[in-house]
Amino acid sequence: MTLVKNFHLSFFRSILGRTADLLSSFTPLSIIIISLLFILPVSACPKVAKLPDFNCDGEARIVVMGDSLVFGFGDTANDNKGGYVLRTQRRFPGATISNFGVLGLKTQDLLLDIERGFDGRGESSLANALVKADVVILDVGRNDRWLFGEPAATFRNLKRASALIKKLVTQVVDTPPLVITAVMMFPNRGSQGPWMKDLDALILRSHSAANPANLRFDLVSKRLLSQDQIHPTPKGYAALAAVLIKYLTNEYPKIVAKLRPDADMDGLYDIFEKSRFNTDSTLADTDGDGLVDGKDPEPTSSHTLPSGK
Repeated sequence: MTLVKNFHLSFFRSILGRTADLLSSFTPLSIIIISLLFILPVSACPKVAKLPDFNCDGEARIVVMGDSLVFGFGDTANDNKGGYVLRTQRRFPGATISNFGVLGLKTQDLLLDIERGFDGRGESSLANALVKADVVILDVGRNDRWLFGEPAATFRNLKRASALIKKLVTQVVDTPPLVITAVMMFPNRGSQGPWMKDLDALILRSHSAANPANLRFDLVSKRLLSQDQIHPTPKGYAALAAVLIKYLTNEYPKIVAKLRPDADMDGLYDIFEKSRFNTDSTLADTDGDGLVDGKDPEPTSSHTLPSGK
């Protein structure tokens, strides 16, 4: 315990500039607890890598789940994979955008993959990514056409997937990600096109700030499909990426502004002020030291120097 105490005393002397007498009055346990608080930077909430930090953890993380169009099949400019997810990652190099595209994925498979990711039977990397994500994008459903069910059944599975992600994530951490359901790019194949048009209409009508469904991949021209009439060409994937980049730059911040108010305009979301930072969501400067909480490395203890210093 002496070694632990000495380590943390040294840490706080260098980081906080506290006097040795003050630090030596802390118990080892209290020092450990306080040091854990500093793992999360106080100014985490507003933006990271030019994107809103929805879960306020100091990182920008997006997970994209879907089928071969998410995987990037047919993206010959990138070894037949990557697609619009890779291009969007390049646009936001400070963020982590994870591609969980699976060839041939249907919505029933999506539900199973989510469940198995969390219960140990499947990809633990998926569960880990979902727990850390600010945003999850679902771009899936087109392969359900070959199950010959109604578009409404696929739409219900998409809603279940969104709810399931939020439920399972909140069993691990206190805040679920924002789950966005994409309005999918149309194929140019026989009966699949009209079926998907009906599904996309259901998705778009369901849009709300809490459950966004206005990511409009359906606006990308079918002329950018490859010869198989379902997978985009590299230019098609670039067009899909442009839609997603514009959405993350323009629409996503608007949604976050509705769901994550900052009433005192201190740079910290109200929902996290008490639980994460022990600050007052009605006061921009909780400790009254002249620094707004989002810019204050110690927002709950005054930085005012003694007179004459």
